[in-house]
Parts: sequence; C-alpha cells; structure tokens
Amino acid sequence: MLVKHQQGFSLISIVLSIVIMSAALLIVTTSLVPRSQHNAELMYSTKASELGAAVMDEIVGRQFDQNSGPNGGLPACAPTSTPCTHPDKLGEDGDQEKDNRTLYNDVDDFDDLSGSVKDVLGNDLAGIYPNFSISIEVFYDANLDGKPDAIRGNRKRIVVDVADPSGQHYVFSVIRGNF
Repeated sequence: MLVKHQQGFSLISIVLSIVIMSAALLIVTTSLVPRSQHNAELMYSTKASELGAAVMDEIVGRQFDQNSGPNGGLPACAPTSTPCTHPDKLGEDGDQEKDNRTLYNDVDDFDDLSGSVKDVLGNDLAGIYPNFSISIEVFYDANLDGKPDAIRGNRKRIVVDVADPSGQHYVFSVIRGNF
C-alpha cells in the first residue's frame, strides 16, 4: 500500500509569512505618508494663492480713497485740495458700511477686515475654502518700507494674509497709488 503524504503549509510558515508581509506593508505605508502630506500642502498653497489673488483683485479694483475720484484716483486727494483720509481713520466709512462689503468704495474700507472668507457680496465661501481665514491691513506707506506711516501720502500698502487649515500663512502685498 502506498502512503500518500499530505502537502501544505505549516502553522510556523503561515505566521512567518504574515510577519514578513506586515513588515513590508509597514515600510511601504511609511514611505507614502510624507507624500500625501506634501500633496495636501500643495493643495492648500494653491487654494491660498487663488484666494489671495481674488481678494487682492477685489480690493485694488476700488478707488484709492473716499475723497479721491473713481477714475484712477482723479481728481486725486491731496493736502492742497481735498485731503485724503487721516491714517487713524482708515477702515469702514461709518455705520452704513459696517459689515456690508457691497458698499465698500475705496481700498482702506478693507482695513482690519479678518475672519472667514467672503465674496464681493458678503456671501460666506466656507464651502469652497473650508477652514481658511483672511486678515487685511491697509496703511499709508509713502517711503515704501512696509511699515505704516503716521502721515497721509499718495501710496497705500494693502496686505492680505491668508491662513490655511494647517496654520500656514500666505502674505500678499501691493501698493495702490493716488495719481
């Protein structure tokens, strides 16, 4: 009579193969995690630059000052004619503009605006830019040093700071002239 030996895997070979496969899977996943974090950072930076450019376009599209003309600043506000807004009074012009961006007519109306992202009409854009926030600073910068001047001038610096969900800040800055 012929004795047939059964062939198969022993318990030790199965456990050993599970350990080897686990180690290989661990090595593969740890090499992929930094790449996925990098992809998220790329997505955040792209959305932040898109948002910063859109906000900056909205602001720069407004007239230089409450007291200057809408056509490229002409007539320009100047110390000899109608003076530009005092540096301490930059921001929303009275209660009628309070929290109503549709009434913003000059660049300094956006000064000290911060919080969640909104469009030109004041609609919340949290669905498109979840957990993004912006802060805007507008100040006179006559000598172009990036610091606020205590005197009125013919240049206002607009600084838009976009914060992404990871806490990274993207700063956009432009000079708006009164000419």
